[in-house]
Amino acid sequence: RLPTAGRHNAANALGVAGAAMALGVPAQAIVDGLASFGGVGRRLERKGEARGVVVYDDYGHHPSAIRETLAAIRQREPGRRVWAVYEPLTYHRTAALLEAFADVLATADAVAIADIWAGRDPDTTIASAGGLAEAVARRRPDGLASAPGSVEATADWLAGQVKPGDAVLVMGGGRSYRIGERLLERLEEG
Repeated sequence: RLPTAGRHNAANALGVAGAAMALGVPAQAIVDGLASFGGVGRRLERKGEARGVVVYDDYGHHPSAIRETLAAIRQREPGRRVWAVYEPLTYHRTAALLEAFADVLATADAVAIADIWAGRDPDTTIASAGGLAEAVARRRPDGLASAPGSVEATADWLAGQVKPGDAVLVMGGGRSYRIGERLLERLEEG
């Protein structure tokens, strides 16, 4: 059994096992090596748990990666309410992929969209976190998705929304990792 979840990790493990076998690595060494692999940073990385809320961080910033990561978190944390917390990466990418982002984010149990990380993108008028949240909300049966604001504001808002038993999956490039860090701090304080 692999200690990492998701189809991408399973495919990677199969590739590693095949390559190792081709190089003559003993089967038990392959099994032991895969069993001890803890994953890589910012790829469904478990950041911690506070007050019964588990927080994960992932670099996913494309709809296909987000889809796979949401599936993996459900595999790893069955029975938990899954929050998709996303910091979009650039205004142009958000505008170009808005419908695809909305489709995949709407599959989570709860959704929060932080402000868009602009990077070097000069045109800040073509998309917004609020616009993405509205597109997500239109696809959800409960009609809910929030855009609390900055990374810090999103973490603070989440601290008042999450409940014991929730799994919070923070995704995106930019500074999204700070959301999970700050959320855990707020939960530990509370």
